[in-house]
Amino acid sequence: MTKPQIRTQMRQQREAVDDSTRLAASRAITAALIARAELQRAQEIGCFLSLPRELVTDDLLAACRAQNKRICVPVWEASSRTYILARLAPDQPLADGPHGVPEPAQWQAVDPQRVDLVVIPGMAFDRQGGRLGYGKGYYDRILATCRSTCCKIGIGYTWQVVADPLPLASHDVHMDLLVTDAGVIDCHRRAKAEAV
Repeated sequence: MTKPQIRTQMRQQREAVDDSTRLAASRAITAALIARAELQRAQEIGCFLSLPRELVTDDLLAACRAQNKRICVPVWEASSRTYILARLAPDQPLADGPHGVPEPAQWQAVDPQRVDLVVIPGMAFDRQGGRLGYGKGYYDRILATCRSTCCKIGIGYTWQVVADPLPLASHDVHMDLLVTDAGVIDCHRRAKAEAV
């Protein structure tokens, strides 16, 4: 299937998920993430603020704050016409950005080279860490500015992980880990095993 076909199929499946299933999946993913050594070690964490049909990140953000981790989120930078990472302080008021994505009402940019770990949504993933986003490349551009050791974690439902490799372009950034409601896929280990 082509990228647009995969996105359409996954969007339709996501729209069919009821709120109780979405919240249960979000809780399972949050619990798995909190248990990971990669998250425990990280001090500067990038994460998205959920849109209505996306998996919910509120509990994950609260857990990170409880561990005194610094949080940054995507914000729209009008001058560059793309998303960048900006600080999200505790109890900071949010507003809808130009594309309807929640972001801090007032923000300060974060140096992406300082970010240890980023949690990212997607429309589909493959078991090698391939990620198919929403089609604008915003997350790929953010991730391209992060240092090479930044841990990239894609989150999604189990059914969003497809069996065959996704049709990706050279600029598409691969995930290090995938965390779903059914568990964790270590994409680095899979890639090393398949290379042998």
